[in-house]
Amino acid sequence: MKSARSLLALPAVLAACASGRFQPAGDDIEDPVDAAPAVDTGTTDADPAPSDAPSPDAPPSAAAGLLLSEIAVAPNASEMIELYNPTAAPVALRDYYLTDVPTYFRLPAAGHTVETSDFIARFPAGATIPAGGVVTVALDTAASFTAAAGVAPTYSVASATMELVAGSAPTLTNTGEPVVLFFWDGTSDRVVDVDVMIVGAPTAANALVNKSGVAIDGPDADAAATPYATDAMTIAAQAAAPASGLSTKRVGRESAATETQTGGNGVLGQDETSEQTQTTWDAGTYSALTPGSVPAALLN
Repeated sequence: MKSARSLLALPAVLAACASGRFQPAGDDIEDPVDAAPAVDTGTTDADPAPSDAPSPDAPPSAAAGLLLSEIAVAPNASEMIELYNPTAAPVALRDYYLTDVPTYFRLPAAGHTVETSDFIARFPAGATIPAGGVVTVALDTAASFTAAAGVAPTYSVASATMELVAGSAPTLTNTGEPVVLFFWDGTSDRVVDVDVMIVGAPTAANALVNKSGVAIDGPDADAAATPYATDAMTIAAQAAAPASGLSTKRVGRESAATETQTGGNGVLGQDETSEQTQTTWDAGTYSALTPGSVPAALLN
């Protein structure tokens, strides 16, 4: 369960993303943020890409297929986030990040603030997700997760096999919060959304933040800021979070019928904040964790 919110300054350049850089302690209650994160309000690039063009910061197109597939928020030992690769090729994960920070998109900017109980975690060097396979990321130690779930995770934040870019002893909020998989090359002005899910029914303090038009100047060579495209922000919260020992699972893949495919901040211009998760994820009929396995509905 999430700890009380206190804010940490995040350095401007995080290309190395050294593990264990932030070590403050926290307690176990989720409270509203009492200081708004800093925003870089510089000018926009002279020639922005057309609204239906892929982001210039986009990762390899194969990553358009990567999906969040299963998430558990309680108890602490069972907290997990699982990724699924439905494509026919493995995908290198080094420049991919998992987070529950609502303002994750400010990662490239100087002065970004992150609460101690939240996390931004980067995949380690050499990490890959196989074709048709899954990767399980535990928030607790690998030993604790294995004891609770009966299966060892692929990576663990607490065991430092994921690089903790920001946060301290992070956990997921039991009542729910956004979980985001994103890509950042370490220098570009913007991150790229790969998949977004709002688990459970977050409080206002945990709501996904609208990044539409926010201009960021990252650690690249120029001094020009680049604005994010407009987010639809129509992604829905769930009626309730999965109870202790249960998880929420993806039951359908993204498509033109369930998500806007152009003009957004995702890979190839997809708008991850438009996904109809009430259709592509289970609707409150939660079941036991299945770490290491592709949710059955995705195999059909």
